[in-house]
Amino acid sequence: MIVATSTQRAFGFVILAVVVIGFIAWFISNLRAGRDEVGSEIELAPNRKQYLTDEELEGKKLNLALFSALGLLAVIAVALPLYWLAEPGRQKGAVEMYNEIFIERGLALYETGAQCVTCHGGAGVGGVTTFIINDQNGQYVGQVSWNAPALNNVLYRYNEDQVRYILNYGRPGTPMAAWGTLGGGPLTTQQLDDLIAYLWSVQLKPKEIRSQVDDFVKAIDPALYDRMVEVRKANADVVPNGDVEAVNAKRLSRADEIALGEILFNNQSLAQGSYSCARCHVAGAPYGQAWQPFLRLQYGSFGPNLVGVQDQATEQQHFNLVWNGMDEGKLYFSRRQGNPQMPGFGVNRNTGKEAEGVPDFGPEGLLTPEEVWAIVTYERNLSNDSTVKSPLAGTIESPTFVNVPRDTAGSN
Repeated sequence: MIVATSTQRAFGFVILAVVVIGFIAWFISNLRAGRDEVGSEIELAPNRKQYLTDEELEGKKLNLALFSALGLLAVIAVALPLYWLAEPGRQKGAVEMYNEIFIERGLALYETGAQCVTCHGGAGVGGVTTFIINDQNGQYVGQVSWNAPALNNVLYRYNEDQVRYILNYGRPGTPMAAWGTLGGGPLTTQQLDDLIAYLWSVQLKPKEIRSQVDDFVKAIDPALYDRMVEVRKANADVVPNGDVEAVNAKRLSRADEIALGEILFNNQSLAQGSYSCARCHVAGAPYGQAWQPFLRLQYGSFGPNLVGVQDQATEQQHFNLVWNGMDEGKLYFSRRQGNPQMPGFGVNRNTGKEAEGVPDFGPEGLLTPEEVWAIVTYERNLSNDSTVKSPLAGTIESPTFVNVPRDTAGSN
């Protein structure tokens, strides 16, 4: 595209050069046609010299002037439209050039300016950072190693405005500080846009997203993975988008949904917890002490306690929330107000916005319908005695959520 832009610019310069050379030639010709004045001004003054006759003027000289003007008009009539036809390509090339500049600036901010890399890892693969925990009075509680989520999938679960909101205001109670000037941080709006441009450049492809989750589940329980894939094939024609009802979709058995839901809900090792619900809804989960917040820390989770969520929403409402995420100001369930920091795990919230200059990786989000249904079933059984242990128990730092006492669960 840069080559095309250079070609168009060169074409414009050629036209300019032709016009300039023609003007110079005309000017020199007129100079040579003049003669040195000698003798009496009255005799040699141009206005006293007899010029060509009408017959001479209306012959070859007139035809030459007319054909010259016609030729110049033809050049302009053909050259300008050709130049204008190439204008969209030139503009597209300019946009791509500026995008590359924004990405370079975003990379510089990510690695050396704001140093996001120290927490979120190179190319946004996720990482671990040291964090000081304070209690509600600001008193020191302890130092932990906090899992910073991967960002190479962040634009599958959030739209650009939500990412900008988090960059502006941070996540209180976590290592994620407010970076935008709106939230009291040091970065301008343009710098935040540069960071988002860089994040777009490192987003995984949809197949890579799907493989990450599938490989993770398969490594824990191959038989459960096989059953999940069979259900996914059966749902190939009924994948929901937006608020489309999904009650007719094929689902795993209840036991399989609870087992799969536990794997997906709890995991902190897959992409540093970016697929995990526990990272926000379970006190201590991001630093390996799930459901065991420090003694002097009453709270400790960013999202609300989900024990008892089955009494607040229907299955379909619950599914739609996990699938679509939240919009700021919109009411959910009976009295929940939307928080723009609750992502949508099933649908890519940036799809369909190409007209706004937003890349479109397709409608698929981080998780498939059967995986979201599994999370919903697991969450709706957090306080149920029949909740079963999955093969995941004991393989990661976060324990299974079986008969969790309500007074130990974190909330905000």
